[in-house]
Amino acid sequence: MVLISCPTHRTWSGTVRWSPQQVLAPRSEDEILAAMRTAREAGAGLRMIGGGHSFSALVATDGVMAGLDGYRGLVRVDADSGFVTLRGGTRLWEIADLLAPHGLALSVMGDIDHQSIAGAIQTGTHGTGARFTGFAGMVRGLRLALPDGSVVDTSPTRDPDLFQAARLGLGAVGVVLEVTLACVPRYRLDLVEATVDLDEALGSFVADSAIADHHELFWFPRTDRATVRTMRRVPQDTPARGPGRVAGVIQQEVLGNGAWELLCRGASLAPALSRPAAELASRVFAGPRVLDDSAAVFTAPRRVRFHESEWAIPTERLGEAFTALRARLTAEDVRVTFPLEIRRAAPDDVWLSTAYGRDTVYLAAHRYHREDPGPYLLLIQRILAPFTARPHWGKQHWLGAPQLRELYPRFEDFRAVRAAADPEGMLMTPYLRHLLG
Repeated sequence: MVLISCPTHRTWSGTVRWSPQQVLAPRSEDEILAAMRTAREAGAGLRMIGGGHSFSALVATDGVMAGLDGYRGLVRVDADSGFVTLRGGTRLWEIADLLAPHGLALSVMGDIDHQSIAGAIQTGTHGTGARFTGFAGMVRGLRLALPDGSVVDTSPTRDPDLFQAARLGLGAVGVVLEVTLACVPRYRLDLVEATVDLDEALGSFVADSAIADHHELFWFPRTDRATVRTMRRVPQDTPARGPGRVAGVIQQEVLGNGAWELLCRGASLAPALSRPAAELASRVFAGPRVLDDSAAVFTAPRRVRFHESEWAIPTERLGEAFTALRARLTAEDVRVTFPLEIRRAAPDDVWLSTAYGRDTVYLAAHRYHREDPGPYLLLIQRILAPFTARPHWGKQHWLGAPQLRELYPRFEDFRAVRAAADPEGMLMTPYLRHLLG
């Protein structure tokens, strides 16, 4: 097992920084168990880190930190069921190439693929699509290393309570060694983007997202227009189409990252520029039509760093929630360059899922990484609180156990299973104690 030097670590956005006692890089199941023994013998906590893309303090520790970048890859494929088992450290961007020879693909993805599969399920990562759950909802089995040094295999029929708690366990139940996912036959996506009137886009969002395979919209606060992205699933042998390599680089890198970085940086130095920057971006945000393999269309390079908070509300409350949000941001003349993102996902039965038991719409607010995110993101939290908004576990929020207990019907069930799996709290941190009590 590799022992890495211990400088200060930080999340992707720089929101959270921490200095662990040790950083380990296990490369096998035995080495992962050895890392757990090291933490136990040192009387220190153990936190596992994936891609480090969370915006919250979920992985921050002053104890032992271990990463799974050395424990990646495809374990097995069941062609009949479409069930695929991956090692926990496998990055999302790797999965498409691993599954392609078997004619399979993930049923949905988000727009960022930097995370590990273990990190994605542990934080409740999701994409968009009214018929599709987040990653945790795709899980059909888990191989876990528990704090007592044992290794267990769980599924809906094998130690089901442990399975339910661990498939979205915040890294507090056990170390995810392997994940078995329900996958689907490979497909391509036909993406169309358009700039439309905001009221029109909002008014038809629920109906449109019920019809389209994947549908989302972006709204730059204080503007009257939205960028609508709609993706339609087509057979894998459908010919690809797009803007061409050079035009694609110009669209994604020169405009989507380079020019956007300059706009955001300028507005951070001179806040009065945020309004014209948002106005300009809202008019040119829509890109060309693209038809390609699903993973290539779902994801996009995100080189301009930002802070993020995301909230899940019942789909039927979107209209009133957005009206409240728009009115408050306008009244307070909030200066922000990044858009608000609206997505939809299917209900699931994952205990700590933001979509547990209800059809869900997500509203995600972003702030440029050089700006103080607190006032704006906390304002979003307060505006959406009356709509039983559940926070994305990997993104910034200011709720603790008393509030979360009211939002998640199976919160106490989760706490009981977690305590039984880790009675000494080796996988806990001060932040997790704040969340879970």
